[in-house]
Parts: sequence; structure tokens; C-alpha cells
Amino acid sequence: MKKTKNRMKVGKVVSFFLLNAIVGSAVAVTIEATDLDDLSLGVKIVGPVGPDVETSFVNASGEAVGDLSSSVSCPAGFSACIPPDNPAGTIYTYIHAVTPGIDLPNDPPFPAPDVSIPFDQVTEFVLGFPATGFNGIAGYSFGEAAGALAADSAISIDLGADDILTWTLPDASEWGTGETLSFFWQTTQPPSGPGGSFGISNASGQGLAAGGPIPAALPVTVPEPGTLLLMLGTVLFVGGKRVIRAPSIA
Repeated sequence: MKKTKNRMKVGKVVSFFLLNAIVGSAVAVTIEATDLDDLSLGVKIVGPVGPDVETSFVNASGEAVGDLSSSVSCPAGFSACIPPDNPAGTIYTYIHAVTPGIDLPNDPPFPAPDVSIPFDQVTEFVLGFPATGFNGIAGYSFGEAAGALAADSAISIDLGADDILTWTLPDASEWGTGETLSFFWQTTQPPSGPGGSFGISNASGQGLAAGGPIPAALPVTVPEPGTLLLMLGTVLFVGGKRVIRAPSIA
């Protein structure tokens, strides 16, 4: 039975990569959420501004509507997380701690707005860049969510157009000012430096944060014709709705 379960997990990972290779980002993918609290992680990458990148969510009026703290960790067992020295296939876990309605000190060179305002009933957190190298595993802190959301509320995760990851909360979300929620996703790609953008929104507006760890680009490869036909056949055989379940916890 254990071997059968392991084969099923491997099959889900293979299906994720085959489907994305053929269909790409034309069809949204629903990701089954993994609990960040259950992950066993190693040390963080120390980037140009340190292990954590601190910046602000800012609305169209230039007011801070939230705080963002991002980091990237290697798997458990790494005594140092230095991408050029890491073995091929290393999985990197990107974590984004979001606190609406407050603005903590930022890392240079990210400016801090002069005014911070409350921001409540937040219903969305989104990456403003492709989740390059995404391995199909993403989620959030279930413990933090239990404290910030109503009972039995869940956060849905979608991989949509252009490989953008979006975490969506219920319309009646109770998440707001002063409550931290940590979101995460995993990739084979190390960060290329602070950049990109991140967003939070509610029914009345949104805030954008510029600056944070973004994944390095993948090398461009062209599959052999025979491989392409095999992959296409797999996609036609699988069919149906694309729902990706977390295959494992790294």
C-alpha cells in the first residue's frame, strides 16, 4: 500500500509538469493548500538586504495599507543557503508574511510612506510576477489563518494566466489590520534579487508592494518532437479539470 501511495504522489508531480509544458498558463490550476506550519525548513538565503526583505503595500494615494516581509529558505539540513553552491534540484521555499493596516520599518532602498491607514476584510494576496519553476506546492500558515479568519474558512490558491499565483479569501473575510498571514510557494529557482511586485486587495481598494525575492528565469529548452508527442498524448489521456494536489512536503 505504501508503494502504491508513493507512485500516486510521483504521478501527480509528473502530471503537473506535463500539463504545464503543453497547456501552459492558458487554463487556471487549483492548488491544494499545504500548511506552512508543517514544513521543516533550513536556513534562509541572505540577500542584498539581509535574510528578510521588508517593504510596504501602498495604495493609489501613496498611503501604506500593509506590511510585507519576504524570505527564501533552503530545505532542512542546509547549514548555509548559497544558491551557487547548492546541488541541482534544490527546492526553495518563498515565504511572504503580510500584515494589513500597519507599516513596519523598511529595508533600504525601499521607501516608507508617511501615512499608514487601516485595511480590513482583505480578500486577496497575489504575486505580480510568474512563479517560475513552481513545483506545485503552495499554501499558508493554517495556525495564523485560524486566528484571522472565521471558523471553517479556507483560502483557495490558483495558478492562473502567465503562471501568476493568487491566494483568495472568502468574500466575508475577517482578515485585517494588525493580523499577520504568511503565504508560501516552492520552486526550483533561487531568487534573482529583490524585484517584482505583490498585491493585497479588498472590496474598496488595493495595495501594491514593490520589492521582494523573485525567482531566476528558467533556461530556454526545446523538446524533441518525439517527447512532445508523448506529452501531448498524456494530456489527452488525463483530460478533465486541472486540480493539483500537494504531492509531498519538502
